[in-house]
Amino acid sequence: MKKKLPDVLLIVTAVAAMIAGIYIFVFYKAADKSETVEAYASVEDYPVYSGREAYEYWKSTLNDDQKILYDEIKETYLQFNDSFSTQLDEISSKDFQEVYSAVMLDHPEIFWMDSYLTVKTLSNQVNTHKVIELYYSYSLEEAKEVKSRIEVKYNEIIEGAKKQENDFKKIRYVHDKLIEISQYHEYTQEEIDSYQSIVSIFDSGNTVCAGYAYGFKFIMDQLGIKSIATRDISNEDTSKNHIWNMVELYGKWYNIDITWDNKIASDGVITYNYFLKDNEEFYTDHRMQDGIPTN
Repeated sequence: MKKKLPDVLLIVTAVAAMIAGIYIFVFYKAADKSETVEAYASVEDYPVYSGREAYEYWKSTLNDDQKILYDEIKETYLQFNDSFSTQLDEISSKDFQEVYSAVMLDHPEIFWMDSYLTVKTLSNQVNTHKVIELYYSYSLEEAKEVKSRIEVKYNEIIEGAKKQENDFKKIRYVHDKLIEISQYHEYTQEEIDSYQSIVSIFDSGNTVCAGYAYGFKFIMDQLGIKSIATRDISNEDTSKNHIWNMVELYGKWYNIDITWDNKIASDGVITYNYFLKDNEEFYTDHRMQDGIPTN
């Protein structure tokens, strides 16, 4: 005899509640073992990168609570821990996403960042007593191996840039070298995650806009030149999302889009159509992100 639809729904609801209860129980058990994360005292204690060289522009745009979460996320990834318990009483899911993005944009050296999981209350808040789990695109051992491969390429560029006589020539040198060592890769949607870090440009040289932007930001950090990665991710068609850079030169901020300069370069001739452009000129065909420097 067939069950009535309401009975079926009650059973489904009960099973779902049971699964959720088990999940939350397990999650809380994990949370009991999770601790707040603190920065290591010495840069030598970090297994791959210390994160100390990075210019943290997007962190400066956050409020005080968001900055606490920012440091917790950053340090957890740098130390290769799976989870942490935030010191905050509560923070909205929207704020969490904003902070996570800020860490990604400020720290291209953390190329193993993947995603995160939080447990929410019914009010859509992340509670301090619940653990936050972070996921990785590389294990610690894999990250060490990747670094040993890519540092050969980026160290060559850094050393070459240091020999330039002023910051303008250093910036132009890095712009040119990133174009010389790479080619824009027309990826499929299934491949996109493989190209969203500095690994793509410094390893195979097959890259996309994220590789150019994060690669440039990473090298500027090593040179002590203030730079940011900024992006437009507002498009319904995600294939149209884009990321580029801004850099401070002689007290003023300028825009650089190495991806677009590379796309129109030909026969070894490098173009500078999107090199050191002010906001008025640059944002005729780019979409300005909220919070960027405006001089």
